Amino acid sequence: MIQTSADENEWQLGWRIVLACAVANGTGIALLFYCFSLFLIPMSADLGLTRTETGIVQSLIITAVLGAPVIGRMTDLFGFRPVFVACTVILVCNGLLLGFWVSGFWSLALSVALAGFVGGGASSVTLTQPINAHFHHFRGRALGLVGIGVSLTTIIVPPFLQLVIAENWRWGYLALAGLSGLVGLPAVLLLLPRNIGLRGIKRGQPGLPGDWSFLRVRDFWLLSLANMVAGMATGGAVSQLAPMVIEHGLSPAIGALGLSSFAAGQFIGKLGGGWLLDRFDPRQMAVLMTIIPSMGFLVFTQADPGITWLVLVACGMIGALSGADIDIYAYFVARRFGLAHYGSVFGALHGIGWIGTAAGITLFSTIFARTGSYGPAQYLAIGLLLIAATLLAPVSIPRRTGANSKNPLLDDALVAESQASQFP
Repeated sequence: MIQTSADENEWQLGWRIVLACAVANGTGIALLFYCFSLFLIPMSADLGLTRTETGIVQSLIITAVLGAPVIGRMTDLFGFRPVFVACTVILVCNGLLLGFWVSGFWSLALSVALAGFVGGGASSVTLTQPINAHFHHFRGRALGLVGIGVSLTTIIVPPFLQLVIAENWRWGYLALAGLSGLVGLPAVLLLLPRNIGLRGIKRGQPGLPGDWSFLRVRDFWLLSLANMVAGMATGGAVSQLAPMVIEHGLSPAIGALGLSSFAAGQFIGKLGGGWLLDRFDPRQMAVLMTIIPSMGFLVFTQADPGITWLVLVACGMIGALSGADIDIYAYFVARRFGLAHYGSVFGALHGIGWIGTAAGITLFSTIFARTGSYGPAQYLAIGLLLIAATLLAPVSIPRRTGANSKNPLLDDALVAESQASQFP
């Protein structure tokens, strides 16, 4: 495909948008989620929590089911910047509470529930909006680059965070809060142009579907259910990843390396996934990227205890989908539903996805508590990922007609708009 000057000019301003969003993504709520398993053993011992209780606490992240649609809608109404800043400040304060105040089950549960509710404001729910608003030809790759922010920090941070947690697990929460408040927030304030990510909805704009009409669209539910089912597998694995590695007779230090390997898989999934979505049939690539992690779970079930390299490879394969999922769903929503109500649609999809994540967290911890092994949960994850791939296959993606247009973003929205007029 011949690239136009408009395509190439996407990066003249776009690199600042990508860098700001990537740094914010790498130091925000996603990093806490991926590193939370490092806290499980020392925190449980100090607070007197059972593995089942910590699983219940982790599952309270399900408050994102309510928070993500609200935050997505607020992003449509007020723009990216005010929503991101407000939610990040709240999350930093919550991190300080985790470090100084948490003393038992209920205070920990309250902190996790709050993080889940507002976390969408410092995650892909908001951070993909400026990317989709600016990029068209390189949209998949730009989304992938934003995603690698958290992949890089999840590669680098866990080994150092493990050393901090070994001294005092509370210091670990303070360190994560410092990264978000002192690195991620300033990156957005200083790098992101102020005219990017402004209010998306123009009241009275003709022809666009109503705010919640996407709930009647088959493709929204195919995407949402695929995201939810896949989230049960990957979310459950992430929440117990370090203990899963340790179960194979490896040390806590190798457990931290397992998180880094997971993040390396994310890195490959995000960059490779974004490139594949731009170059080939998005549905076929989405199915492929959903199936690959199932092979990682299969390796986990078959690997002999003590084989470090094979377990780390399995962690990386599981990370591949967790890396590509933002590419897939943010890309599909922007192409299928347009940009005017992007926050509302993606926020709702993201919230439904958290139902699967919370269910996966509970399933993995409960199965381990009852059987003393993660094996049954890993076999279940393989089946769930195959179901998710099946759900993605029939999603319809409008043809991208704006490659040579003076206004490709408008073309993209108009194609989705014309299909929306045919919704029952």
